[in-house]
Amino acid sequence: MIKGVTLNLQRSNDGSERIRSMNRQYRVSRRQFLSTGATAGFMIPASRLFGQAVSAPPSGQFRFAKVGCGGMGNGDLNSTTGVGGVVVGLCDTDAKRAEGAFKKYPDVPKFTDYRKMLDRLEKEIDGVVISTPDHTHACIALDAMRRGKHVYVQKPLARTYEECRLLLEAAREYKVVTQMGNQGHAGAGLILWKKMMDAGAFGEIEQVHTWSDRPIWPQGMTKPPAPEKTPDGFDWECWIGPAAMLPFSSAYAPFKWRGWWDFGCGAIGDMACHNMDPAFWILQLGMPTSIKAQASAPAGIAYPEWSIIEFTFPATPVCPQGVKVTWYDGKKLPARPANAHPQLNLGGNGCMVVGSKMTAMGGSHAAPPMPIALGKEAYSPAVKEAERLWREELKQTKGCNHYGQWVEACKAHDLKKPGSNFEYSVPMTQVLLLGCIALRFPGVELKWDARNARFTNHAEANRWLASTQRDGFKLEAKQ
Repeated sequence: MIKGVTLNLQRSNDGSERIRSMNRQYRVSRRQFLSTGATAGFMIPASRLFGQAVSAPPSGQFRFAKVGCGGMGNGDLNSTTGVGGVVVGLCDTDAKRAEGAFKKYPDVPKFTDYRKMLDRLEKEIDGVVISTPDHTHACIALDAMRRGKHVYVQKPLARTYEECRLLLEAAREYKVVTQMGNQGHAGAGLILWKKMMDAGAFGEIEQVHTWSDRPIWPQGMTKPPAPEKTPDGFDWECWIGPAAMLPFSSAYAPFKWRGWWDFGCGAIGDMACHNMDPAFWILQLGMPTSIKAQASAPAGIAYPEWSIIEFTFPATPVCPQGVKVTWYDGKKLPARPANAHPQLNLGGNGCMVVGSKMTAMGGSHAAPPMPIALGKEAYSPAVKEAERLWREELKQTKGCNHYGQWVEACKAHDLKKPGSNFEYSVPMTQVLLLGCIALRFPGVELKWDARNARFTNHAEANRWLASTQRDGFKLEAKQ
């Protein structure tokens, strides 16, 4: 590293993305519970599971139910309890993956079916934390909001554009506190990005690049995997949820689902909610006018091995000329600025905002930006000085705990306090999901009509704005 210049920027530490320090009218229809034990809770005393109500906690406590308790779900559980949340219900379709969380809370009721948990504990919970595969986010969150429960939903908020719309409408209708799990949105890094923008440090915004070294799971598959025996303790029917029924395969669960179209949103769905967040926030981007993708192959049953997606946004108050934002994944990277130091390392994840006065770059999860070039000049000591000044500013910049922000907002019923509430996170997620659709048609510039929520030049692309749901998990208009 050159003294005074950050060359290697922050990267995510592991595949689980645990972040400890950074901290209407629609309803979900529910089927009649099956009489078999396929969707029953785990085998623990019945009095504990269904027959015994959770005692009302002392005033001021925030009681929550947790859906998805393994992997990132366990991290979200620990983070929510770490800021004072009291867990009163645990749900996971995979007993093995949830084992650690279940053992940690032996007296908390356990379920495999979130619908049963919400039915049994509805009067005992204030909110629901959802850390499940992408395709189940919307149905769980909508069911919780219909019951008047606050919701925290891992990113991306949903798997389709239409599901996002329903989430936003439900949040407004039921007036519940919401938050998407892009932890960096509450951090000091994002605040520093905004300070740079407000200070006019960038000048005229010329372009934005944001990238990730993911996927770290298989993508590019063209054939479904061979069926396998469902493991003991795995409620596959509930894991599938609203998606079309497929036989169990370890190629889907527990972790590899992100690469499959039916269940996940690929690398852009996983990481752009973090890495594109600074640009979306400070540039007030809204909806694009067009999206064009390059990819290793068209998306089909799975996402491609790599992709580059270019979003063209119209004028905003801070970008009067509009701006192009380009996403890269699968180890594709933007070109280094010609005037940046030749040893600059873009790292595995990042966001770069190129302006007429300054180019700045930050790492994963809205990490603090640092200058890497000034105007069109070649790298010079002036960059070091600019970096020093912004580092001093960073010392005076304080973020907050992302989970604590949501919990405190729930207690106060403050709908606006969470920085990544659905008013903000739904449009951003919708943009990324339009990018997913573009991956099905690489090389085609898809024209987007934001007012009518339709592609104007590609009827086939409109097919993918929504999906159908299986009986028992349908999203229906309230009667």
